[in-house]
Amino acid sequence: MPYRAERLAELRDDTRDLLRGAIDVHAHWSPDPFAERRMDARALVHAARDAGMAGIVLKSHELPSQVLAWALQPEVPETRLYGAVVLDHAVGGLNPDALDAALRIGTRVVWFPTFDSAWSHDHFGRWNARAAAITILDDGGLRPVCHELLDLIAEHGATLCSGHLSPAETLALVRESRRRGIRSIVSHATPFGIPLAVQQELASLGAFVEQAGTNSFRAGGDEAAAAMIADVRAVGPERVILSTDLGQATNPPAPAGFGSWMERFLDAGFSNAQVRRMVQANPAEALG
Repeated sequence: MPYRAERLAELRDDTRDLLRGAIDVHAHWSPDPFAERRMDARALVHAARDAGMAGIVLKSHELPSQVLAWALQPEVPETRLYGAVVLDHAVGGLNPDALDAALRIGTRVVWFPTFDSAWSHDHFGRWNARAAAITILDDGGLRPVCHELLDLIAEHGATLCSGHLSPAETLALVRESRRRGIRSIVSHATPFGIPLAVQQELASLGAFVEQAGTNSFRAGGDEAAAAMIADVRAVGPERVILSTDLGQATNPPAPAGFGSWMERFLDAGFSNAQVRRMVQANPAEALG
């Protein structure tokens, strides 16, 4: 099936070349308390190493991953492992204490609420039904706790990802992040309902707009990919990051899937240099 390589050997030579030096800013692993995953974290980082990837961000919606990145890094010295934390209810939500502890041990990537956000609850469903959905706005502005969180992110030089926030929340967060000099990524923009005009405004504020390949591997994948490809053209590869958001048990392994995702853009007419920028240079800049 096109664009669904299960092994690196099934990829074309040009995409295997692009994988060497690529950074996936968004990959999932097991154990996971709510979802069946394709492989555990050790298998994932070894697959990334085998593909020649320069780096991979270990994302869990519930579990901070910096300790895991630290433990596995000696096994894959050629590939930089980035720890992350998601500010969902599993860590207390918008919790400065949890974030401070994560950052103090080297966490490099901070996602604002994902499945526990009000926007995700209203549009995509939510796993944690026991706690109130999280919003970051209060009377049109950011809640005071968000300023505490951004101060910590700025202090430690970490990278902010918007998570599953609404377009209005994402704009407010990125504007304030820019004021503090924080590097920011707009998470899986098109599939999660960020309109093109808002993506363009966010890019003009200095954010990178992430387009993750997960939906291209599901039913209706060709249509999902076409929508993302169109938005990438309009925003411009200079401000776009391609990632996978892979790790689901029914999808390809993240490194091979990353190559398949790149092939869609090459086949859509993007140049090798443009794709390389979106999978290598831009992620490296976003992660500092």
